Amino acid sequence: MPFEDCLCHRLGKTMRKVSRAYRDEIVEYGLTHGQFFVIVAIMEEEGLLPSELAEKTAQERATITGLLDRLAKDGWIERRLDETDRRSFRIYLTEGAIQKKDAILALFENTNRKFLSSFNAEEWTQMQDFLNRLEECN
Repeated sequence: MPFEDCLCHRLGKTMRKVSRAYRDEIVEYGLTHGQFFVIVAIMEEEGLLPSELAEKTAQERATITGLLDRLAKDGWIERRLDETDRRSFRIYLTEGAIQKKDAILALFENTNRKFLSSFNAEEWTQMQDFLNRLEECN
């Protein structure tokens, strides 16, 4: 099989292109690619535990902790003690992040739509099935 047909190469090349498209759009917010997707996940569902956020974003817990530390330092999120378990904390947007929420979500939707427009509905369903099958491989 030629190198160009290697699955890892093709997925990596595609991912770099998609990442670049987001990076070009999020630079004005001072967010990294990883921070951006964590913020979008929090905007979609506030009050998650860091472990729940790690699962939702398919990140390692240590990676999420670092991203959350930076987002807190930069004024995007705040940690609040969990009312039912004082050993845990939940993640919420700051007032400043809430003010940027519509713009951030529009950027996310528009950039995502640019790539999804390459597929019709049936093709996108098939693509999701293919990706799910790859994720399930050992």
